[in-house]
Amino acid sequence: MLVNLFGWRFDWPEFFVGLIVGIIATWALGRIRVAFKLPTALLQQQLQSFRHSINVTARDRYRTELIKRAETLHVARAIFALDEILVEPRLLVHPQPVDPQGSEAIPEHALALLPNLPDWSTLSAVYRAPTISLADALAKCSSILITGELGSGKSTALAYLAIRVAQRDPSMGETAQLLPVLIHAADLDLDKDPARDPIEPLIRAAQHTASGGLASRIPAYLRLQFRQRKALLLLDGLDELNLQELERITAWLRALLDAYSGNRIVAAGPPDGYDGLVSAGLSPMSMAPWTEHDQRLFLTRWGGAWQQHVIPTLPKNRVGDPDPALITGWLTGTIRGLSPLELTLRAWSAFAGDVRSNKPIDDLQAHVSRFLSPEERQQAEAVALSWIRAGSSSLEERKLTRGTPVSDLVDAGFMIRRARGRVGFFQPAIGAYLAATAAASMELPEGLDDKLWLPAQATLRYFAALGDASPQASRALAEIEDPIHARLLRSARWLRDAPPKATWRGELLRAVATIAQDANKPYGLRLRAIHALVAAQEPSISILFRRMRQAEAASSRILGCLGLGGMADEEAVQSLIDTANGDPEILVRQAACLALAAIGTEDALQGLGQALLAGEEPVRIAAAEALAIHPDEGYAMLREAAEIDDLLTRRAAMFGLARIPEDWALQLLEKVQVEDDQWVVRGAAAEAADRRRNPPWRIPAPIEDPSQLGWLVAFAAREGLGVAPGPAGLEMVRRALTAGTEDEQLAALEAIGWLGAEDLAMELYQALRSPQPHVRDTAFEALWRLRASGASIPSPASFGLS
Repeated sequence: MLVNLFGWRFDWPEFFVGLIVGIIATWALGRIRVAFKLPTALLQQQLQSFRHSINVTARDRYRTELIKRAETLHVARAIFALDEILVEPRLLVHPQPVDPQGSEAIPEHALALLPNLPDWSTLSAVYRAPTISLADALAKCSSILITGELGSGKSTALAYLAIRVAQRDPSMGETAQLLPVLIHAADLDLDKDPARDPIEPLIRAAQHTASGGLASRIPAYLRLQFRQRKALLLLDGLDELNLQELERITAWLRALLDAYSGNRIVAAGPPDGYDGLVSAGLSPMSMAPWTEHDQRLFLTRWGGAWQQHVIPTLPKNRVGDPDPALITGWLTGTIRGLSPLELTLRAWSAFAGDVRSNKPIDDLQAHVSRFLSPEERQQAEAVALSWIRAGSSSLEERKLTRGTPVSDLVDAGFMIRRARGRVGFFQPAIGAYLAATAAASMELPEGLDDKLWLPAQATLRYFAALGDASPQASRALAEIEDPIHARLLRSARWLRDAPPKATWRGELLRAVATIAQDANKPYGLRLRAIHALVAAQEPSISILFRRMRQAEAASSRILGCLGLGGMADEEAVQSLIDTANGDPEILVRQAACLALAAIGTEDALQGLGQALLAGEEPVRIAAAEALAIHPDEGYAMLREAAEIDDLLTRRAAMFGLARIPEDWALQLLEKVQVEDDQWVVRGAAAEAADRRRNPPWRIPAPIEDPSQLGWLVAFAAREGLGVAPGPAGLEMVRRALTAGTEDEQLAALEAIGWLGAEDLAMELYQALRSPQPHVRDTAFEALWRLRASGASIPSPASFGLS
């Protein structure tokens, strides 16, 4: 024992005992820790596995329910699943934007002659204008606004995307790795806690359509996907919203994209009046109409599904069931220009045996009568008229007339329950027809022709076929100062279904025809008039088109040829053959080739065959591309032309094969690319095959600020200036209009439309009076887009222009 200076004593035996005890305790604790480590790790692993299994279960169940719901989002859901009759939706390729700094993709001849329009697509279907698949569009653009009239297939396109992405279909590319979230705009409740997380309204809307067992798991699941930037929001029903509702949705979308950037959006909206959606980051693209090839494919699939699902349920003592091939052949000559909704109802009527006429409005009547009793129809019409009068996307169920059989109408597929105790029409076009039927026997709500609300416009179109639309037509005819003639062209949609003896019909036809003939008008305006006249299906219009084919202006001759093809005027075949062989303008000759293919008679196809075999090279290419319009003889002629000894004929055939939307055509191109003994033909086949696999079309991203325009920054630098962000940057756009090169002036005009630059409206009006046709045309499209975005533009008279 030792005693230190301070009186402390150090006991050596106690020290060694404590040391030994400490060593033993440390060793024991280590052994105990090892013993507990294995079960603890196992428990953690089991917990992680349990959580993963819950996530996997929620994910799989979510995708399964989504696919099941999307399969019912079409008008024939009572008898078929969507996939059984689906024709792949596609989007129209609009003219490529001017890029003063770069080279544009080489356009197809058809696109140069017949640029796709955002508001009219009648001729785009006839001539199979260039289109792009949804998968390719999403690979080029993060967010898309699909635009189109009611019944054009926008909702079906969203359902198609939901199904394919939920199935992780490889054909969807990188989009297949995302989680599709399909909701309807009317289910969004934006009244609750507007300052909170913008994903909350989306979650509630998704829960509205989910089963009880899945709804509780949706919040955590969707939040995770949006945070990880793995969500694809599919937003339906924007075309059913009024302006006030659309403004609120737009503000919410901006907040959602700010809080959860990197996620993708595809929305369905109207062709015009989409206020603010472009500035929110959505690129508008038009729904592609069905071509003759698409219509035949649909009828084939409908006939197969009818044989499989409907025929076995019918009484066995029926006299006999008609052959689907015979019905399809009978329908083929009567369905040009029908929308997907209209063709579906026509096919249903034909196979069910209750066709009333070749008017789409009669197919609507047959459809309603098929499901509703006279009493139920009367009540449905009353609800529909209340909906149009209210001017909103949906109605509060509790405010409907007592005794309205909402549940029966929902079960029949005419109405649908929305969130917050509201109801709407499952197919707004059918709701508009019911409202028009009620208005024809009561009174049409005032001011419908002043609204850009799509259901109101559809109601007017059906009312014009059922009632007296003279007051509305007179207002459209009186609006002569509008440079884009918006009201007149909207009224032109009434012509197809209007009674032939309607007092206003002839006057409206003459007003549209006057625009079509005026060579001083912008080409885009005149082309819209040609679309409207062809859609009207008035036989006497062919006389106008024959006269235009002989006009002095080349643009008039082009439009006349396209109109004759749209009307399938067989009497014009010989004159079109003469034009294809002898007109001094190559574009007119190409238009004549397209028209001959659209007419499709034996003489017309023989004329195209002669052009393919013996014409000048540009005419041969035009003839080959035109033959791709005709699914029967045209396809066969191109297949034969690919094996003809003549070098120029084989080369031209490659460009025609590139326009045929079938696998065998691509396989033939790939074969020629390798096996043909002439490098010129091999090169053409390689180019055509590459464009089939990799479409060259660009989708311009929305422009939020002039400072984002690379060409404008370069122009400013050349001027020794810079481009200020915000409204001040518009001054540089104005400067480019006066001091820039030709391409910069055209790009500046386009930018005005995309930027929604109302302050530069006077510059657009002045450009409309330019002696240069391409400047007038670009200014017109910019002015149309400015109006479509919801901008309020003063009339030309307010600037001292008449």
